[in-house]
Amino acid sequence: MLVGDTMNPARLLPAVFLRSLLVWRALAAPLLAQGTGSLAGRVTNPATGGIVEHARITVEGTALETVSDGDGYFRLGGVPAGQASVRASFSGFPPATATVTIVAGQVAQKDFQLSPRTDRAAAADGAPVKLDEFVVATSREMSGAALAINEQRYAPNMRNVVATDEFGDIAEGNVAEFLKFMPGVNIDYAGGNARDISLNGVPSTHVPVTLDGFGLASAVGGGAGGTARSVGLDQVSINNLSRIEVSFSPTPDSQGNALAGSVNLVPRSSFERIRPVFNFSTYLMLRDDIKKWGETPAPRHPTRKIHPGVDFSYLAPVSKTFGFTVSAGINRQYSGEPQIQDLWRGTQSATNGTTFPHTTFDQPYLTSVIIRNSGKDTKRSSFGVTTDHRLGQTDRLAFSLQYSTFAVMAPVPRTLA
Repeated sequence: MLVGDTMNPARLLPAVFLRSLLVWRALAAPLLAQGTGSLAGRVTNPATGGIVEHARITVEGTALETVSDGDGYFRLGGVPAGQASVRASFSGFPPATATVTIVAGQVAQKDFQLSPRTDRAAAADGAPVKLDEFVVATSREMSGAALAINEQRYAPNMRNVVATDEFGDIAEGNVAEFLKFMPGVNIDYAGGNARDISLNGVPSTHVPVTLDGFGLASAVGGGAGGTARSVGLDQVSINNLSRIEVSFSPTPDSQGNALAGSVNLVPRSSFERIRPVFNFSTYLMLRDDIKKWGETPAPRHPTRKIHPGVDFSYLAPVSKTFGFTVSAGINRQYSGEPQIQDLWRGTQSATNGTTFPHTTFDQPYLTSVIIRNSGKDTKRSSFGVTTDHRLGQTDRLAFSLQYSTFAVMAPVPRTLA
């Protein structure tokens, strides 16, 4: 009877489970005594007051690593309890290290500050000392270049990223005037205005343009009735944009007409800064062939050919969970466009045998002359406002309004038959 009870599986299971539990506790005792915690913080650039996105955070002696998000925040779990040596690195900036005390089951807070190398840091490393004027004058451009380098480094495809601060101010605020400096990008002009974009020779109808990932409509699309897919960039202002991304290879979320790539315009966010930033610029716009302050003759009435322009942007991070941005601009430009165009039948224009008799290419005849003896005025205005709400570590709610106008006033050409 005793043997039968001992061999009963129902009575053996509790004993086996108890022994396994004791063995597991004995093996895991050192790990439970040590424990793990989490590390969280934010990476910022004190030189510009901005955040640092895609900064690499590592714990020395372990394989743990993460990168900061679009607002500069990071969180790293599973860090062994005790003293941890944490390193923050960002391409173009010298790294920063710190020793952080990790408590099991708790979240340790540690913020990092990364900025371009200063004279003092360079001297400490034994590197050549740079002039103060050079460091101060290029701190804005250096930060913009570093941002672009790290965006490209972590991009899932072949992409060029340029911060709008990298090239300085753009007169008139036309975003197409900025894009023409990027490699692989061609800008087509219409009436003296930079308007359509083509990538690697592909026309603008097959280059989709998005604003923070949303398709951008155009009021000047070509084709009958303006139904073509090309986007007129001369209607988009640059004063409320943070950076521009040009993708040359498709991803699963790319639009179907992106034959050679696409362009994404990223608006400014209040979470990009750790303190309020106000940018203001004013300027005069004129053509080098007309440099007169007063009114000069025009087809309808005398007009001025020199006009002022102004634009501003304000970023206000009110708190770690709320902020807003406001931007606006207005300018006017005169473009002189004297033109005489001859229309020859038999060479550049076709004949029909009735109204325009047939002829050979060696005997063309003139049918009309188009004369334009004045230029045009273009007026551009823009207004943008965004509000950013940080709901949690990975969730953010943003409201954005972008408004712009672009008016062209040009005389009607006269045709002489």
